[in-house]
Amino acid sequence: MREALVCLSGGVDSTAAMLICHEEWDAVRAVYLDTRGSGPPCQARESTARLGVELIVMDSVDIFRERVRRPVGEAYAEGLTPNPCVMCNATVKLASAFSMLRPGETIVTGHYAGMRDSSLTRALDPGKDQSYFLAMVPRSILSRCAFPLGALLKTEVRELVKGSGLPFLCRESQDLCFDLQGGGEPGDILTMEGETVGRHPGLGGFTVGQRRGIGAHGRAMYVVRLDAATNRLYVGEGCHLFSTGCTVCGINDLGLPSGSTFNARVQLRSRHRAVPAVVRRDLDRLAVSFQRPQRAVAPGQAAVFYSDSFDDTVLGAGVISGVEG
Repeated sequence: MREALVCLSGGVDSTAAMLICHEEWDAVRAVYLDTRGSGPPCQARESTARLGVELIVMDSVDIFRERVRRPVGEAYAEGLTPNPCVMCNATVKLASAFSMLRPGETIVTGHYAGMRDSSLTRALDPGKDQSYFLAMVPRSILSRCAFPLGALLKTEVRELVKGSGLPFLCRESQDLCFDLQGGGEPGDILTMEGETVGRHPGLGGFTVGQRRGIGAHGRAMYVVRLDAATNRLYVGEGCHLFSTGCTVCGINDLGLPSGSTFNARVQLRSRHRAVPAVVRRDLDRLAVSFQRPQRAVAPGQAAVFYSDSFDDTVLGAGVISGVEG
């Protein structure tokens, strides 16, 4: 007997996942994680009512504040660039659903990702793949998950829901934490040569590789480094953005090779193409050496390791803690 607990937001993707489960699974429940305290959208209530699916509303305001909002704010204050969506999936969304599971029940979400032989993989649609955002979810939780949209294209998903007549939110799902950026005390903007060229309103509004907000300097300049200890923002030309490697901590091991050194493809941010690298274990950290220097590697972002055999299996993930070169 296949039983599903669907994480429902009211958007087209989670609605499609629920519809697939309703048609193909034996029993379906849905849960809406209320991180804002505003309750589920009317589309979520209406779609579950039409299908006869029980909708559970979980008050997640406090857990979201403690596990995402607060640490994200602290990270920005330290000059880091956190990924709230990665944090939310691992510590709030899937973790909360996991705590509700009945024996034999499976967590189902509208993420574009795959599960193969109990391993997380990329989705069929490369433009929508969200395995990067799921890579910090513990293996114990992922083993109880299914992602039915992983084998579908986005166009197929929209047509599926439109054909069913179920209501859904028309806007695309967005990072709930997009408004957490900003903050901090004003400080100096310096070039990589140490020349003071302006003032910034607070490090929280900047990330490595950014151009806007640093003033005009007569040539293309970018944020190169944020120094929280001195509250300084360092800017430089494009050549200053390239790094030969990075250090990754807080490792979530989903099947990393056991050797002291191994090859992998590493994705350094959500819209970055995974690149070949040599990875060396260093106590509880991973030291990553890129085959070719990479642009705008930002401490605080997630680094996700994929199999070097090009089968798109996620081996693990962690948080970039330092940059080399």
